[in-house]
Amino acid sequence: MKTIRLLGVWICLLLGLAIAGFALRTPPPLAADAPADQFSAGRAMADVRAIGRKPHPTGSAEIVRVRDHLLARAAELGLEVLVRPGEGVRDPAQGATRSIAVGAVQNIVATLPGVDRNASAVLVMSHYDTVHNSPGAADDTAGVAAALEIARALKAGPPPARDVLFLFTDGEEPGLLGAEAFFARDPLRDHVGIVVNLEARGDSGRAAMFQTGTDSGGLIRLYAGAAHQPTANSVAAAIYQRMPNDTDFTHALRKGLPGLNFAFIDDQLAYHTALATPEHLNPGSLQNLGDQALPVVRVLARSAALPARSPDLIYSDVLGQGLVAYPASVGWAILGAAGLLILFTGFRALRGRAVTILEILRGIGGFLLLAASAVLALHLAGRLIQIADDQRYYAVLGQFNALLAGAGVLLIGVCLGVLVLQARGTGRIWTSVIALLAGGACSLVGGLDPVGLGLAGAVIVLAWLSLGRGVGVFGAWLGALLVLLALAVTAQVLLPGGSVMLAWPLLAASLAAALVMAVGGTRDRRVAWALTLAVGVVAILVVAQLGAWGAWTFAGVGLLEPAVLAVFAVLAVPALLPLAFDFAAAKWAAIPAAMAAAAGVGLLLYAGLAEGSVARPRLAEASHLADLSTGTAWRVSPQPRLDPWSRVVLSDGDATPVRKAYPPLYSGPVWMAPTAVLPVERPALTIDRAGERLLIRAVPTAGAEVLTLRLRPSLALGEPRLNGRPIKLATQAGAWTSLSYHAPDPNGVTLSFTAAAAGRVEVAVIEIRDGWPRGASAIPAKPPELMASGYSDKTIVLDRGALAWPAAEPVAEP
Repeated sequence: MKTIRLLGVWICLLLGLAIAGFALRTPPPLAADAPADQFSAGRAMADVRAIGRKPHPTGSAEIVRVRDHLLARAAELGLEVLVRPGEGVRDPAQGATRSIAVGAVQNIVATLPGVDRNASAVLVMSHYDTVHNSPGAADDTAGVAAALEIARALKAGPPPARDVLFLFTDGEEPGLLGAEAFFARDPLRDHVGIVVNLEARGDSGRAAMFQTGTDSGGLIRLYAGAAHQPTANSVAAAIYQRMPNDTDFTHALRKGLPGLNFAFIDDQLAYHTALATPEHLNPGSLQNLGDQALPVVRVLARSAALPARSPDLIYSDVLGQGLVAYPASVGWAILGAAGLLILFTGFRALRGRAVTILEILRGIGGFLLLAASAVLALHLAGRLIQIADDQRYYAVLGQFNALLAGAGVLLIGVCLGVLVLQARGTGRIWTSVIALLAGGACSLVGGLDPVGLGLAGAVIVLAWLSLGRGVGVFGAWLGALLVLLALAVTAQVLLPGGSVMLAWPLLAASLAAALVMAVGGTRDRRVAWALTLAVGVVAILVVAQLGAWGAWTFAGVGLLEPAVLAVFAVLAVPALLPLAFDFAAAKWAAIPAAMAAAAGVGLLLYAGLAEGSVARPRLAEASHLADLSTGTAWRVSPQPRLDPWSRVVLSDGDATPVRKAYPPLYSGPVWMAPTAVLPVERPALTIDRAGERLLIRAVPTAGAEVLTLRLRPSLALGEPRLNGRPIKLATQAGAWTSLSYHAPDPNGVTLSFTAAAAGRVEVAVIEIRDGWPRGASAIPAKPPELMASGYSDKTIVLDRGALAWPAAEPVAEP
């Protein structure tokens, strides 16, 4: 019994994390011969392989082949299919900015007719374009293939009660252009009643329903009842709603439509990179996406009425096996029950003299000390790993598993170490010294870090308030529970959807504490064993649920701020605390805690220092720049650090790459080296005046994927129009304004402004074309530990012009 109690915290941690890992596993993909009414990743992968052969950004030659494939597949499925051309504008809902993206998009709408053609339709949305240099097997070929498989499965059943529209948008990657064109101007938008969006931000992991609209209580209940092995929680939805990230679903929400947004986000090294191939995509992720989306779409399509709007719910999956959803009133009831259990535990403990008020106060300080220490440790790790640019981001992302494991093991060591100090009442000085060093180290990289210094100060203050005298298990336990209760109540008031992550661990830990207080102290060994087992089971379940939540959250934002994982570790402490205090009673307890912390540091160092490999390649970028206005040519790389391959490509013989700005193309420094001037076609650029209107017109050459106009006026210009249509594009005297047009019209792009006063404007036209120019010296093959990114292996053509004009003549009144 003594051995079990000493090792209990480690056993619970290992079992809980193992269950969390099991819950995060993807299901096995169903084969292509699965029953016709089921979603089969084996069938969907055929479309992934057909579509995801090569990068197919908007405006490329390859996207034409992909579009033809989609049209053929929709016709093969017996759907009514239309190509809906339009012009999309990036984020027009925001105020005017000096940079805007526009595109000529070719959306595809395939319709599965319903019995009632006038009823509001279900829209299943995905996008079929990719970024440059990525085949996009996951983002978003997986979503497109899933939509086609959903259409096939629905077609195999009875006719739906309403139309089901399958919208394949173009131009999502440059700025949600296809979705903006559809929801802002396509008449079909008025036929849509609800939206299911299929996305990806990695090519592995379970799919999560991470975003809904407001007043979606009825829809969440439908999702909970229909989806197979759902993964979702209202915390993610509440937080994502407040983040700047957008998907095509954003435009559906702006239109006021309800819906669900799905994505899988693990293994993000394949996100927007050349690694996103059909072979690298996890078919289990595709299966899980379909297992959740198909039943939901089927229920919506067959329902006599779509879910009515109702108040938002608090919800979460339980280890990926089912979804629990309840209204805010039940959330308050959960907190009330936890409060009563804490009150019972505290009353019995105080009456039985198992604890004093002062010990509870010390317990509160100790729990806050533990939280501040955990956050400081991972915040320091994030500062030292120093992710300051995409190149570094993807380099560390290549070691994501080591980073996650290192952060988790470091947290275990730090938290157990603080609990050992709390139980013994020692360590004020050492804790203060370590905190001071850690806080100072946060400012070694990236300049002064107020957050790190503030956390260090909090640790020092809390150490002197809570350490110095030992605290018993009930003092520490009640202190932790009271802090967690206060946080949960705050979340329930300010962000109800976020309370689930606090309320569930709080209720479980409070129940365990009340059970120990009610039954503890017995001399019956069987009762003691049962009590220990009950506390252990509670701890295992809490660690498992928080581990699953934490791993998914860390995949989303952990690289930018690893300290987010500390939140989940701290929330698990109240459930583990009695077992941790049993462990802390051992004289040698500090040694395993220190070893865990050291192992975590080692894993983090490995993640931060490891080099690229064939399986986890790093980013490389090199392009040809032809400046027709100066008659010069360059090889360029915007990456902050040159790898050996890029250095060889840029050197092109004996040239030495240097880092410098090259406005208006590059406002910041990039690597550049001169190269041979080669013949390239010149895009036509004309700048003229018609009355008070300034007219800037550019005609792209054949094969141009992107056409960008940049202008620097001597005065602010007004009433901007693109091809005669008003747009939100700001200008400022002496500053560059940019408009990028994706898949530009071969007939040209016209940008016009009102400019009554005398002035001058400088204009640059920039074209992006696929491949190196003809006649370029042989480009060495990339080594397998590197992958192309951005505009690598493309030709950039730059030309310039200028126009000065006098003040407009006043028009005489008749």
